[in-house]
Amino acid sequence: MQIQVVGLNHQTAPIEIRERVSLGPDQIARAYTEGHPYLAIRGVVIVSTCNRTEVYWAGAATLAEILSWWEVLVGIPRGDFVDHLYWYANSEAYTHLFRVTSGLDSMVLGETQILGQIKASYQLANGYQAVGALHRLFQYALRVGKRAHGETGISHNALSVGHAVVELAKKVFGDLEPLTALVIGAGETGSLVARHLAASGVGNIVITSRTADHAHRLALDVKGVGVEFGRLTTAMREADIIVSSTSAPHPIITLEKARAAFKGQGQRLRFVFDLAVPRDVEPDVAKVGSGIFLYDVDDIEQIVVANYRQRQKEAIKVERIVQEERVALEEELGATEVGPVIRLLREKAELIRQQELSRAMQRLSTLTPEERSVVEETTRIMMNKFLNDPMTSMRRWGNDGGKAVYIDAIRELFRLREEKAPSITLPASGDIASREA
Repeated sequence: MQIQVVGLNHQTAPIEIRERVSLGPDQIARAYTEGHPYLAIRGVVIVSTCNRTEVYWAGAATLAEILSWWEVLVGIPRGDFVDHLYWYANSEAYTHLFRVTSGLDSMVLGETQILGQIKASYQLANGYQAVGALHRLFQYALRVGKRAHGETGISHNALSVGHAVVELAKKVFGDLEPLTALVIGAGETGSLVARHLAASGVGNIVITSRTADHAHRLALDVKGVGVEFGRLTTAMREADIIVSSTSAPHPIITLEKARAAFKGQGQRLRFVFDLAVPRDVEPDVAKVGSGIFLYDVDDIEQIVVANYRQRQKEAIKVERIVQEERVALEEELGATEVGPVIRLLREKAELIRQQELSRAMQRLSTLTPEERSVVEETTRIMMNKFLNDPMTSMRRWGNDGGKAVYIDAIRELFRLREEKAPSITLPASGDIASREA
């Protein structure tokens, strides 16, 4: 049985392709409920987000069969998207999924959202009883994601302007709940920052813009308050954090306006973030008081770049986790393949032992019950000692690419056949080693 994945993402396909071949909720539900057309599949999980669409499957189905299925689901000829696909099998497929759940394969290095998306995809497939032989792979993948974010700093340190603003504020103020944040400008940047501030727990968010309707709509989205642009000076005076990101051609926070707003409050701690180009805040505003700290867009970008470099260092640790868990999964899956032949070998050896012991006991009819017990125990120990070393070696074949050849050789040498396995009661697994000790 092979485990494979085929898909495309933000690195291999432009948005124009990704949106055409993505699988929406209705298509995914149809894929699971109508049944898969290929009997060779023993499990399938579909992952579809804004940045990636992937199909994971277990079994002997070919890539061509999967692509035929995919193009029927989306109604797009495979020729329109096949050049943008990646395709991995077994070890490479495990590694790929582990890198996805840990944030190494994301557009934003180390982001955590994808872990939740993979979990939701797995749970959805499981709800349709479609996961099958992929259960262990996805359980390992979710564990890798948790370890990556819990044991390393891959998701620490802001990589966006909005996150950077919040990160700096938290480092200085600590708890943001008692604070008031003023966002000047309700465009794309202002909206993103306002949402980051709201998510971080800022107690009071004030939005102002030259277009009053824009300010009030954004304020409603973030559960804040919209104020008229003419009240900018008053709003500045009441704010602990000020973020400006308008498209004005000249500064809107001048030295004079800052002096008027902060009069008598020069020692009060304030963070002013000027995210506009050209700048919204005159540089001399920082001189109004010792408690005022002004950052422009270049300052924030430097922080983001430094944070990205730090995440890259953490990514090395995450790669180690990915490889460690990949080896563990391969050993477990390999042991699952070796398990049946070990069972057959033990069952055959036990059957021979019991048959020969029965014949011997008929010839040794004068033995006492205690003596019979000693003979029985001796034959059992001899069998276990003989089997212990080969079975230990066989369990280590899990990660060996040649294990299929070895398994076939063992079956042939000992003439092991599943249908001939006797029905007998054996000691619990592990007893051979434990009783040896």
